[in-house]
Amino acid sequence: MRSPEELISLSKHILEQGSTKPSQATLGRSVGTVYYALFHTLAKTGADLLIGKTKGFRSNPAWRQVYRGLDHGPARKACEQKTTMEKFPQSIQNFGEMFVEMQKARSKADYDPDSKFSKFLVEDYIDRTREAMKGFGKADVKDQKAFCAHVLFKSRA
Repeated sequence: MRSPEELISLSKHILEQGSTKPSQATLGRSVGTVYYALFHTLAKTGADLLIGKTKGFRSNPAWRQVYRGLDHGPARKACEQKTTMEKFPQSIQNFGEMFVEMQKARSKADYDPDSKFSKFLVEDYIDRTREAMKGFGKADVKDQKAFCAHVLFKSRA
């Protein structure tokens, strides 16, 4: 399994490999890896909190189902719902905002052939993502659970 912390480290490593002026391909790959650190943080947290962290005390197929149940588009849309997001503590709001920002940046890096990133911008993404992940991890468990439910499950009136 991909550890979100390993993905952040990998993004930094990708960025620092080679020359002091990385290619756009290198910068774009680093951006994508930063986004996936956020994505896997959310997927793992949701599975751990809803099914259980400890392998011996959980159903592994159920854990994997919740982990894999996180969908990029609906998760972003959930994070963009201002009225719901305002109900969460600031650290979770920050995580949601970073999730949206990095998903858009990853999409730009992967699908826009004219996209350009600077090393400074990608380093900023790495630093802010690391902070957002740290803040999310320190949030109260009940708020983390509520946020995971918000992004994983469709809201019905």
